[in-house]
Amino acid sequence: MKDWRAAVARISPRERRAIALGASLLLAAWVFFRIVPWSARQVAQLRARADLANGALVRARAAEAGEPTARESLAVRGRELVALAPKLLGGTTSAEAAAELSSLVGGTASLRHVRITQQDARSDSGASIFTRVSMRISADGDAGGIGGWLADLEEGPRLIEVRSLAISSPEPAAPGNQPERLHADVVIDGWASLRGTR
Repeated sequence: MKDWRAAVARISPRERRAIALGASLLLAAWVFFRIVPWSARQVAQLRARADLANGALVRARAAEAGEPTARESLAVRGRELVALAPKLLGGTTSAEAAAELSSLVGGTASLRHVRITQQDARSDSGASIFTRVSMRISADGDAGGIGGWLADLEEGPRLIEVRSLAISSPEPAAPGNQPERLHADVVIDGWASLRGTR
């Protein structure tokens, strides 16, 4: 201990100033290379957080400003869905909806004197609110009967669409005094809501 004090006592004031200056320079360099970059990173992170918060605030204000429009649009869509409900096929299963579509097709065909020779119904297996029921149909009839039958299906009380139609003449050389018999291959789509009753 005495040796240390004796060594310090032998240092001249000029040497003490040089040591103090060196220590100050070392401390300044440490602050510059360690503290300043750390502080800059902290400031950059704070700015990024502030930008995120500002963006969220802008989006929240925009959503709040658009809320009346969104509510009105939702109400309009709800009314459209309610108005659409009576046009959907009935039933709580795909098979029941396909049976109703088959009944509509057969009943309308008999009114127009169209003979159904084959029909095959299929429904989408998706878990959507609305389920599409498709039916492939082969039928025979005259031009007026087939045209009226398809028009009755599309314009009837249920939401039915003729997706494809192919017409051929099974007897192109038939006598002119008989009405021409045509063969139609048709694919129709009907829509059902299977999540409850209409």
